[in-house]
This record gives sequence, structure tokens and C-alpha cells, in this order.
Amino acid sequence: MGSYPRIIDTNNTTYELFGPVNLFWSTRYDKAMTLFLTCLKEFSEFANSKDRENNIRPDKCFKLPYKIENDKVESYSITQSFNKPENWTKALKYTLCNLKWVLYWFVGNTNFQPLSGTVSSQAEVPAAAGSLYSKQPTNTKFQS
Repeated sequence: MGSYPRIIDTNNTTYELFGPVNLFWSTRYDKAMTLFLTCLKEFSEFANSKDRENNIRPDKCFKLPYKIENDKVESYSITQSFNKPENWTKALKYTLCNLKWVLYWFVGNTNFQPLSGTVSSQAEVPAAAGSLYSKQPTNTKFQS
């Protein structure tokens, strides 16, 4: 949706994903971030089901490193209203880590072709994409 990212719920209500003007009245931003987490969780469930369809062993099927439940990543709320800045920052950090795993899965399991000229031939793409997903650490929770 242009330069200003937004998310739309099932009732066609639009919420802005760019920062609130006032930290105490950021309910629309909080709702947008919660909806974004819902989308991320739904994608992870989709990726997991695709791995199962492709007969990937259950322990190798896609799973996010940080659990998403409602407005929380692990136990940290992604909402900004009435939240400690350090807890909100941790929620964002964990969300970004989850997004990185989604990107690895997506690149490794699709025919995605980068738009830039950084890859010289199409033969290099599957090898590079496969290596990204297969070389992921099994548990990044304890890495910094």
C-alpha cells in the first residue's frame, strides 16, 4: 500500500503499521502489529503443512523459533501501549528473527528469483537458496 505500510482486517478496517504519534494512544498501531503477528503465525502454519505434504520428517518441518500467541512473541507483547520499552524491543527482536526464518524457508522452497543482478546464472539460485535453509542453526534463542 505505497510508502505507508498498512494491514487490513477481515472487516476491511485499515490499520497503519508505521509508528504512532502518541505512545499512550497507539491502539490502532497496536492492533496492526497484533494482526501482523497473526499473519506471520498463519504463514508458519502454512509452511509447516507444506513441509508435511512434501514428506519432510516432522522434526525437520518448519517451525518458528519464537512462539507467537495473540499479541505476544514468546512472553513479550508487541503492543506499544503501556508496555516497557525493553519488553517491546525484545518482542520486535524475536519477530524479526521469526521473519528471518520465514525468509529462509520461502527462498529455499520456492522458485524465487532475485530482481538484482547479484546472481550471475539461474543455476546458482537453487544451490544458494537450499543452503540458506539447510544451514540454519537448530536453536537461535541463545545466540546474540
